[in-house]
Amino acid sequence: MIIKQIRDITLIDIDENRYLGISCDSCGGIGEKEHDMVKAPTVIVGEQTAKVVLAELLSMGFEPLVLSDGLAVEMNDTGKKIIEGFNNTVNMLKHSKVHLTGSTEENMKTVQTSIGTTGIGIVAKDKLKFKKTSVEDLCIAIGLPLVGYEVLKNPDKIMSIEDFEIISRLDYINEIIPVGSKGAAYEINELCQCNNLTIEYKNDISYDIKHSGGPSCSCILSIEEKNLYLLKDLIDKPMEILGKFI
Repeated sequence: MIIKQIRDITLIDIDENRYLGISCDSCGGIGEKEHDMVKAPTVIVGEQTAKVVLAELLSMGFEPLVLSDGLAVEMNDTGKKIIEGFNNTVNMLKHSKVHLTGSTEENMKTVQTSIGTTGIGIVAKDKLKFKKTSVEDLCIAIGLPLVGYEVLKNPDKIMSIEDFEIISRLDYINEIIPVGSKGAAYEINELCQCNNLTIEYKNDISYDIKHSGGPSCSCILSIEEKNLYLLKDLIDKPMEILGKFI
């Protein structure tokens, strides 16, 4: 069995036709507990944290199967609110039935919200969205890179798990990368290295390519210019052409 890391996904070669994918993420200091640095409704924290690993799987073509929440908080009532958020996100998926499992901390009193999450999915090898970007493809950003209170104040500007599911099923999108804490410039550089390309940025982009993407509030993708109009009809979040791959 071959196991390797591709971007944020651990890829397991399970047979001649399929890969198993494992994605993980964490969230700490955001919630309603005494020592949380960002005060936010716990249900929303759960929703956004669950979105991250599911978005990573969907973006590479995986069908999510299992979502695990490792909650370093008590079940009553912080854990219940986080799990409600996880279920809200899972229930937004229209094409995947995801099993939710997890654990909580019942032995120690916790004073700060802390979540670890893992997602598992499966994909046919010929459907894996990796190393599919070509010369002359456009680099597009969808959503805005937002963190902390910015996320709470701008729900109409961040990508939902529904958005990720929609674009993951479009054959004319070559590759998708959720923007993580290192920002879009890092993700674009990774995409370029994988495909032996460089990028020619536009001179007047408004999207901050160095800003942390927060909980997968934004993504970058590669697409042929002739197909861009198809995408604009499907997603109602901010969308910007950042440049062209060369």
